[in-house]
Formats: sequence, C-alpha cells, structure tokens
Amino acid sequence: MEHFNEFIGVVKKYSEAYRDFEKLQKSEAPEFDFIPKVGDQKTGVVGEAFVFEYLKRKGHSPEFGGTVQEGWDIKYTPTSVAGDFAYVQVKAVSAFAKTKKINPIKLSPDNCEFCLISLDENLLPDDIWRAKGYNDSKIKIQDGKKVLTGIKMPQSTEDDSSGFTQIENVFEDFKRHFPELYPTG
Repeated sequence: MEHFNEFIGVVKKYSEAYRDFEKLQKSEAPEFDFIPKVGDQKTGVVGEAFVFEYLKRKGHSPEFGGTVQEGWDIKYTPTSVAGDFAYVQVKAVSAFAKTKKINPIKLSPDNCEFCLISLDENLLPDDIWRAKGYNDSKIKIQDGKKVLTGIKMPQSTEDDSSGFTQIENVFEDFKRHFPELYPTG
C-alpha cells in the first residue's frame, strides 16, 4: 500500500503540472504566444514551444499550424521575400525515452525541415538537430498515407541510422539565444 500511495502522489503532481500546461496552452495572453494551443503529448508541446521561441529570438515571425494541416508544426519566413515560407516539423524526445525512437512522421511539404530536440530530465534541450531530408527506405504506408517509420534521434551529423539526412547540429546557436538557460563562463 505504501508504494501505491507514493505512486498516487506522483500521479497527482503530474496531473497538476498537466493542468498547468493546459491552462497555458489555452491562454489568449500574447506573452504566451510561443506555446502551441493544442497538443496532448506534453513533451511535444515543450519541444514546439522552444523551437517557436528560438525562431522569434532569431528575428523570424513564426506561426503555429492549425489542427487540420499535416506534416508541419510551425511556419516562418526565412528571408525578407514576401510569401517565402519554410515549414518545420518538430519532434522531441526526452531523457526518459531510453531508445530515442521517434513516432512515425507524416510526410510534409518539400520545403519542410525537421527540428529534432533531445530534452534532458528537466525537459530542457540538451541537443537540437535540424534535418532537411530523410532516407527513402524509411517510408511506409499507414492508413493510406506515406509516413517515416523506424527513425530515431540522431547522435551526430553523420548518423545515417537515424533515418534523417542533411543533418546539422544547431544546439550551440540555440544556447546563444537562451542565455538565461545556458549561461557562459
């Protein structure tokens, strides 16, 4: 009974944090614009919030996709050319996911990049990868749609086994934009 009570205590803490996440997601206050308005998988919500804020801090004007679009989470203008959009599909994996496998990914527009975020046990980024492509052998058909399966978080820019291609590690640049999280010296 003692262990079950400990478990129930943790469940209560998690549910409180979950409710707090839900409140932030539903907030209409502009200071919370970096948090996706929808999303049940809170690791993904955390990852998307970090990418959105990162893009803002880099001078872009990101926008979240709606619930009806598939294959991307965030849209932004990478250049000053009007109508020039880039799309980002964010995938986050926490330290609690020992295999670092990523759920199947619905294929996205051609000008979509993948932002792959590894989160530590405090759910703060400890590595971030940008991938512009994927290995065609990882494409499968699920429910009549093409998806990437059998993919995982890259370990290096040369990690072909991850299923991604054209991989770039952007964590150092990310850290420069979040000095409050990663102080130098």
